[in-house]
Parts: sequence; structure tokens; C-alpha cells
Amino acid sequence: MKSKKVLMTGEAPYLFRHEFLFKAMSKYFNIQILQRKQEWYEGKFTRQLLKYFYATRVFSISKADTLFQKNQREFIVKSQKTEQEIRQMKYIPDVVFHIFNTYSPFWNKFDIPYVLYLDYTMALSEKKQLPWAYFITRKERDAWFECEHQLFERAKHLFVQSCCVKSSLLQDYGMEPQKVTVVGASGNFEKPYEGEKTFGSKQILFNGSDFQRKGGDLVLAAFKKLKQVIPEAKLVIIGKKLFLRDDSIENPGHISHVALQNLFLKTDLVLAPAYCDPFPRFVMEAMNYGIPCIVSANDGMPEIVDNNMNGIVIEKLTAELLANSTINLLNNPSLLASMSQAARKKIKTTLNWSNVAERIVHVLSN
Repeated sequence: MKSKKVLMTGEAPYLFRHEFLFKAMSKYFNIQILQRKQEWYEGKFTRQLLKYFYATRVFSISKADTLFQKNQREFIVKSQKTEQEIRQMKYIPDVVFHIFNTYSPFWNKFDIPYVLYLDYTMALSEKKQLPWAYFITRKERDAWFECEHQLFERAKHLFVQSCCVKSSLLQDYGMEPQKVTVVGASGNFEKPYEGEKTFGSKQILFNGSDFQRKGGDLVLAAFKKLKQVIPEAKLVIIGKKLFLRDDSIENPGHISHVALQNLFLKTDLVLAPAYCDPFPRFVMEAMNYGIPCIVSANDGMPEIVDNNMNGIVIEKLTAELLANSTINLLNNPSLLASMSQAARKKIKTTLNWSNVAERIVHVLSN
């Protein structure tokens, strides 16, 4: 089995984000990673200029980013460039393992099989009316969907992180059930955390990197209600610098991985009431440190958090329900400790890269 040559392709940030998956798969296969050469317009400075140019047309930076990256021309150019680079390699891979759906590893000739690893589809994004599903015209939208459908159709197999993505592939793209396998995902850690976890700080942590999409408005409203019951409670918002005037809210913005680990050790509870979050790594990273999480019932979050076992899943997103759930847990240390153990157990038994790799390897080996 070790002789099977598997080539990893995809956007550079996605490849970096899955380094521990590749390492886990390398126990079974000969893994190589292809870093696609960037086009001139993909440099940081040029990219920012072009994004701001597009923003003058749509009055939104996030929508401008979509116009810049998610169009048929960009999809085809990236696909053709990647195929060219694969053809120029000194060896022929047995299979190409492509991360996500922003382009295809092949465009002109499909003699080398490829599989996909997906966290979401454009159809799901469109249903949620997300900025990255924005197209100026119906023609541009249909052209993207045509590229995406072709990508899925020609793939040998589709590995997905959650059941909701599998449902989308079946219902929105007409894929056959046997072609799609739910394998899950994990966080930014190679092995589960084995150290101690204590509670009692009354500290709450929220990842506000995409503040509105991740439910930042709900978190602030819920925290205001919570403070009336637990005045000593603290809220830490990371990922984005905000202009907040509240001494009980810390907002360091972007922090290092080491700083995040230290925050996890001091945190009693994580809030993630996102309106949309495909399969949040942040939640799994918190669970790895034994932190119970309160999440919404959207996307793959209920597949990560088991309601009332290792965290709370809120079906109806309101500030009052979020506040009440948070108060109940912070005032119940024994329940927090019980959920903490259950969260760590799920990471050890299910939501880790070794398990994800084994599920993928099982399919690829057959």
C-alpha cells in the first residue's frame, strides 16, 4: 500500500491547513504536495488593489473577493495551470487528492484519477446568501456552477466533512450516494491534548474572525444579559479587532497559536452560534482542550457537538437562549467537567486526523 503515490493539490492556505491530515495519510501512502505557482495578480499587494477596485462596483470587500476569485475564467486558468504542472512532474501519481472546490486539478485530459475533499458547496453558500456566493449576473453564476458540477462529476470519489455537504452533492448536483463518503475533519493539532483542564475562571471565548457570519451580534447581546446574572464573567473575542467599550470584554484580535493554547487553558466555555460555519476547526480545537462549546444547529456543527453531552446545540438562535445556556453551564462546574471529559473523548475517538485518514485510506485502497 505504501507504494501508492498520492499527490496533494489545492490553494496554498488549504494545503497548509491540512498538513496533519497529509502526515497521517503518509503512514499508508507516498504523499507529495504540489504548490501551484501563483499568477502575477495573486500577489498580496496586487490582490488587494484588485479587490478594492471590485469593491467600488459592489460596495463590499467580501463580495469583491468573490468576484476576484470565483468566476469561470479564474477556475479554468487555475485548473489548466495545475494540470500543466502535474504533467511536468518527474513521476505520474496514482491519484490526485484535491482540497476543496475552487478549481480542478485537470481541465483538458482526465487520464489520472482524482478525488476531492470538501467542506462546502456553492449551492449551500447560495442558500445561506453568503458573500462568497455573490455573482453580478445569472450568466456568471451559472458558469461557475457548471465548472463546479464538472469538477464533482469527473472525480473518482468525493470525501466530505459533514452530512449536510453529502446531502447537497446528492440533491443539488445529482451525485450518486456511493460516490460520496463522510469522513469528518479535525483541528490544528496532530495529537489530542493530554494535560489537565480546570474550570472556574468564568471566561468565555469567541472566535470573531468573521464577526457577523459567526454570530458576533448574538454573542454580544447574550453576554450583556449574562452579566446581569454573573457580573464577574469575562468575554474574550479573538480573530478580529473591534471597537468595543466594555472592561469585561477583551479583544486582542489576531493571536498566535501559542497564545490561543494559553487562552484555551484559561477558558470555561466557547460560544460559536454561527449562522453559517461548514465544519469549524476552532470548535474542535477547543474540545481538544476539554472546553464545552455552545454552537448553533447550522451546517456541520451538530455533527461535532453532541447536544447535552459534550456541549450544547441551540436550535433557535436567540440572545436569550444563548445567554440562558451559558449561565446554566457557568454556574454548574460539575456539568462543565462532565462535558469536558466527553468533548475530549470525542476528539480522541472520532474527530482526529488519524481517524479521518483511515476512512480516506480505506476507500482509496479499494
